[in-house]
Amino acid sequence: MHWEIRPKFPKMSQDSAKGVVRPNLTGERSATRGVGFQVTVFIVAFVMVYSRRHDAVLNAQFFAEDGKFWYTDAYNLGLHSLLMPQSGYLHTLTRLIALLTLFFRFSSAPLVMNLSAITVQILPVNVFLSSRFSNIALPTRLLASLIYLALPNTYEIDANITTIQWHLALLACLLLLARPASAWGWRVFEWTVLVLISVDGPMGIVLVPVAWVLWWRRRDRWQLTSLVLLVPGAVIQALSVLLTWHARQTGPNGAAFSRFASILGRQVFLSSLLGLKTQSWLIRLNTVHLVEAIATAAGLLLLLYVLRCGPMELKLFILFAFAVFALSLARPLAGAPDREQWALLCLPGCGNRYYFLPMLAFLASLFWIARPTAARQWLRYSVLALLLLLPIGIYRDWHYPRFADLHFRKYAGQFEQAPPGTKVTIPINPNWSMELTKH
Repeated sequence: MHWEIRPKFPKMSQDSAKGVVRPNLTGERSATRGVGFQVTVFIVAFVMVYSRRHDAVLNAQFFAEDGKFWYTDAYNLGLHSLLMPQSGYLHTLTRLIALLTLFFRFSSAPLVMNLSAITVQILPVNVFLSSRFSNIALPTRLLASLIYLALPNTYEIDANITTIQWHLALLACLLLLARPASAWGWRVFEWTVLVLISVDGPMGIVLVPVAWVLWWRRRDRWQLTSLVLLVPGAVIQALSVLLTWHARQTGPNGAAFSRFASILGRQVFLSSLLGLKTQSWLIRLNTVHLVEAIATAAGLLLLLYVLRCGPMELKLFILFAFAVFALSLARPLAGAPDREQWALLCLPGCGNRYYFLPMLAFLASLFWIARPTAARQWLRYSVLALLLLLPIGIYRDWHYPRFADLHFRKYAGQFEQAPPGTKVTIPINPNWSMELTKH
């Protein structure tokens, strides 16, 4: 006896004026549309992020630019800080959050920043589990969301606003790739995110061609609106990059094919499955370069297969992720500017913000290939074998190392009690300091 299971798709409605076919979601009772479901998702996701690094909440401290630039500029310059480029481009959302912290006690500022960063980190999960992605089975989306929250080799971009743009870029990309919004609440949220990403780093520039392709394929007026909203900020950001290019601190690239294989094979393909700690063990092997070369070749072949056979949305996500990756490798700043940056990027744990989007794109490709009808049996089984390595990376990289306790609360108390005009120097991670003059 043969059983044939036919997937159920939402009923389609024809827009006679434009010839556009849209899913008709009227009356849909999907649990993913409920506020209760989304709140539950957010709480569970928050607990997962919290469990990976408790001190981001329990002992919140400034991290790098969080204190040295974002809070200091907001405190000294107020709204004018929004117009100040840093590292060659604007950081609007980051600076808005820093301005928000001024409404709280100084001792609470790092916590407000970290909670804001965690919120943006979680929002892609809420979007992916909403009805706008209901064309993907809910169990698949739940599994993908769990893997995103547990992704190995992501220590650098967890719970801090200095690297918030990476999660914001993922959120913006998902909103573009999702089904066009039908409710005004969704539209306002999406347009707000797109405007923010366009003026919060160069990744908004890379999203412009993604939005254009989606509008060209879908011919939806709301998709056109999204494209139009991205362009002004992208132009401003491009001008900012061009005008302040000389001000960006960089070091010699030190580009070489062997280093490219190490960066791509080790830091992207292997680390997305095995994690940072396993990567640190692998580099001690005599055959590490052979392993990296094999990983690079296999990873690129799998990505090329998906780019040839996969759905349009997945292809665009891969192209977006690796376009950002290519721009990052063009002028990276992974450490001391007097050292060759590609050599630093080969080191485990260095610059893993650059690998975040490519790792997600690679894992998404593996999951697509593993589907029953996506590839030949031998290829699917090979990919499934690779995915069985993922729990190793998740388990070994689950707990992030805590930041060094630099006794921020003590310094915050001194600053809050100091008379106006007092200068206070506060040590912050990683081996930096910030200086504030009390107003």
